[in-house]
Amino acid sequence: MKPIAPILKFIAAHPEERSTDALLQIIRALRPRKLEPPDAVAQRIRALIALLHTRPNLAKGLHRYVGGVFSRRLQRTLFADLGILANESVAGAILRRLIAKLLPPAYDETYLRDLFAALLHEAGDHAWLQDVPEALIVELMEAIGFGHSADTHSRHSVNEMLEALRILSLRLAAIGVEPDFLRYDPDAASRESPFVTQAEEIQAFIGEAQSAMTSKTSTWPDGRHLDVLLDQCEDHLRRIRQRAQHGGASITLTYENFRAMQIVSRMRQLIELTAQRNTAEQIRETVRFFREMMAHEAKKNSIRALLRQVTDLMALEVTEHASRTGEHYVTNSRRGYYTMFRAASGAGVIVAFMALFKLFIAKAKLPPLWEALGFSLNYGLGFVVVHLFHFTIATKQPAMTAAVIAASLEEGNGRKPPLEKLAKLVVDVLRTQFVAILGNVLLAFITCLGIGALWTWLFGAPQVDVVKAQHLLHDIDPIHSLAVPHAAIAGVCLYLSGLISGYYDNKCVYGRIPQRVRQLGWVRGLFGEKGSERIAHYLENNLGALAGNFLFGCMLGSMGTLGFILGLPLDIRHVTFAAANFAYALVALKFNVPWQILASGAAGVLLIGATNLVVSFSLALQTALKSRQVRFSHSKRLFGMVVRRFVQRPLEFIFPPPQSKPDSEPVQNLSREAVSGAKSSAGTGVYK
Repeated sequence: MKPIAPILKFIAAHPEERSTDALLQIIRALRPRKLEPPDAVAQRIRALIALLHTRPNLAKGLHRYVGGVFSRRLQRTLFADLGILANESVAGAILRRLIAKLLPPAYDETYLRDLFAALLHEAGDHAWLQDVPEALIVELMEAIGFGHSADTHSRHSVNEMLEALRILSLRLAAIGVEPDFLRYDPDAASRESPFVTQAEEIQAFIGEAQSAMTSKTSTWPDGRHLDVLLDQCEDHLRRIRQRAQHGGASITLTYENFRAMQIVSRMRQLIELTAQRNTAEQIRETVRFFREMMAHEAKKNSIRALLRQVTDLMALEVTEHASRTGEHYVTNSRRGYYTMFRAASGAGVIVAFMALFKLFIAKAKLPPLWEALGFSLNYGLGFVVVHLFHFTIATKQPAMTAAVIAASLEEGNGRKPPLEKLAKLVVDVLRTQFVAILGNVLLAFITCLGIGALWTWLFGAPQVDVVKAQHLLHDIDPIHSLAVPHAAIAGVCLYLSGLISGYYDNKCVYGRIPQRVRQLGWVRGLFGEKGSERIAHYLENNLGALAGNFLFGCMLGSMGTLGFILGLPLDIRHVTFAAANFAYALVALKFNVPWQILASGAAGVLLIGATNLVVSFSLALQTALKSRQVRFSHSKRLFGMVVRRFVQRPLEFIFPPPQSKPDSEPVQNLSREAVSGAKSSAGTGVYK
């Protein structure tokens, strides 16, 4: 203990020392060195404890010094602020953290929170301090002398915790009466709100606690009534989140709800810490609390942590409303199977014409910006037409099927999940995806062959020349082109389109757009009462689908131009358009192509389709699982069950068995109850 002993002797010899230099030197002496064994820090702490036991004067001096350093600083901001979202917008929080990374805030000796920042200034400090056993830190605290009844420094910390509790209670009361909260919980406005009541109760609790600290006859106040009020606050917050899942939510509402939950949790911690006074249990709880504060200090400027907190919550609203887009289906009956094939076939016919228009736009040799606009409008309006005719693009299904699977997993979260039902659901999803892709690709290919042949017969030449036809074949070559990476980019766009659809469905409900449309006088005057009602009803059920389809088309249409501007090899490959371009190229070349080219083109279409589905589905499933905080540890068992089903009944992955119970209705638009109802009906039939 030679590095620390001189520091302790200096502290004991200077009882008025209150600078942080000595404390920083102690931390530096304990900090692990390179190539040291994992328990080196623990060994140094044990040696320090032995030194304090054998030299009581050093322990007394260290107790006086550490207590003085802590007590001369305001501790309430540490207890009330660290680890809790600030009262600011999400954009403001991101900007503040970004600035703090580039230009850290000035150190202020008035606040204990700044001392924390100084003590944990190195990147690895949080990690090695968390690795120290809790019992060893408790033993060190006892060796220093903290936790005794006559400890004035401990009483000062308790008083600061009470003041932090006062601050937090007022913040919670302010959040609880925000207009957005009262909108989803009108009962709190019509009767006594627990958010306001807890603030009043906290004031009385703090008054009694401060009297108990100054008077030997007073007893510490009972916090059980406070626990009841905080339980009521949490119930209100959970009820708001549940109603927001169906009534829409804003980023601000989600942010404030999560912040309120953090405040309630911190208040419970402070009530518990102040109630367990001068006991060994209090020391253990205090050690756990400060270790938690260290973790928060390490992440206080983390933009990733902030985005994870907020986006995980918003993802729940988005995935809950994703079912309202009307373009995601799961079926297990032959009736629904044939309905899906017809819907996918209709989309394949429309895509054939979209691919034709794209060839004409490319042939016009427009400037990059206008070409991107033309491609985007062609894709976007085409996908909107697909939706208007109640057709389906196969690759847009994974976003909802992933949400359904995640909802079924949520049923068993924390318990054994319904693996049999889940395996059946996976088979249904795969079969539905197969027939949808078959309808898209087959009809798009056949229609393009027909259009190409008709065009050649009418005008004496195909739509594209030989050079363009060879270029189209090269674009879908899985070996000699970037077809597969470009298909992955399209998969990301498919995933984003699902989120966009859910976002606009959420926005439609939260902004009460249908109700506002019904109130527009010019709409009623132009279309009549029934017409305005039909428009409002259509927007309520299809705004997300229209926005998601159109913006998906814009992403596909502008990706190549974006790559040209950035000088990057960015582009998209979509399975249905790949099949269409394959057909147009074959017609232009009069089918006079080597069999190797035919095989390469067919393999390219298959790989493009597989990449589209795998990327979009995996991203959507990850988002859905994270939004529900579902942890699934039975992947191998589930995979094995699906493989056994494939070995025993491979045709079920292509065609539904005859004994399946028929769907009550043809596969059509899924309502928002699809996901919320999936908990009780996962794997039992079509979700609608």
